[in-house]
Amino acid sequence: MPVSTTASAPPVLFLLSSVTSGGSETKTVRLANTLAARGRRVIVAYLELPDRLVRALDPAVESVDLQRRGKFSVGALLRLVRLVRRRGVSVMVAINLYPALYAYLATWLLRGPRRHVIAWVNTTEFGSRKESAQMRLYRRVLNRLDLVLFGAESQRKLWCERYAMNDSNERCAVLYNGVDAVRFSRAAVEPLAAAAAPETRFLVGTVGRLAPEKAHVHLVRAVADLRTRGLDVGALIVGAGPERAQIEAEIRHARMEPFVRIVGESADVRPYLARMQIFVLCSVAVETFSNATLEAMAMGCPVVSARVGGMEEMLRWGGGLTYPAGDVAALTQALSDLLDDSPRLAQMSSEARNAAVTHFSWSQMVSEMEACIQRVSCGTPASRSMTARSA
Repeated sequence: MPVSTTASAPPVLFLLSSVTSGGSETKTVRLANTLAARGRRVIVAYLELPDRLVRALDPAVESVDLQRRGKFSVGALLRLVRLVRRRGVSVMVAINLYPALYAYLATWLLRGPRRHVIAWVNTTEFGSRKESAQMRLYRRVLNRLDLVLFGAESQRKLWCERYAMNDSNERCAVLYNGVDAVRFSRAAVEPLAAAAAPETRFLVGTVGRLAPEKAHVHLVRAVADLRTRGLDVGALIVGAGPERAQIEAEIRHARMEPFVRIVGESADVRPYLARMQIFVLCSVAVETFSNATLEAMAMGCPVVSARVGGMEEMLRWGGGLTYPAGDVAALTQALSDLLDDSPRLAQMSSEARNAAVTHFSWSQMVSEMEACIQRVSCGTPASRSMTARSA
């Protein structure tokens, strides 16, 4: 059951780097809207542009641009301090590491009642050495916060061991992502126009930002290999980002122009998911508990995922396969095995939908976040068993 909240309670502030169309940002906007609908006062503050998701916020949710400039912005920090003081914020939820640094420093500058900080960390493995090196600073920050929420148990264990973090139940917990299985349902979606997808017998695909760590080129190579085996398969890649030119070059190099299509960013990915026989997650870093994969599962779409982050935890109830991250041959073989086995594919479709509905509901995730906010604001430890869903 949701934790009881009222509009008279101190507002909770979600702090992000930006409000762009990434998985963490989209999830935070939806979470803010849901909390507002449950009667809690909510503020979404962001350090810098872009802020394209601001228009998706409920009118009841206040949004604030902190106007960060430079590598570290004292001005943005001071604007955050003033915002927290004027609005009477008692709990800040920082989305990922850089916002957590600002939230922590803000608590040092604020006088009066104590403010509490929750860091919600959505990265497992870093994509660069620079990011890994920065953990010498961030682990000190995280160890001083009220609560650090991880997206998967595997991530929590890895970070606590690798970065010598405080592993107590009072400081670290797991909060799995959730999905709205009513909205993400094939029955709720209009069919995708035939011209929007390659004209192939089988269609696989993925949804996500076009970034190097997402390794979309691996999907292109896998489709090319499958076609050399005689499988009439195509792929949809839904998303935008800096890696688009590289992916397009790979498509041309493999002569896959008729069979692999990049459709760009979409405000509604459901029609694309509804056309896919298999959802593929090729990520080699950063990924922890993919929102896009959960949405695909809710749509009854079987999953083939790289073995990264908590993806094996997501698939523990069935609905998909994993393969060693970066191993294109293993990805190709997993796709081939499933596409050649219609009964197994149908069974996985049912398992994927059931797992999303039963174990990863949106309402459960929101209620667990409410419980974390309530316990932190009251100074009560948020135990790991309370926030981690049992297997």
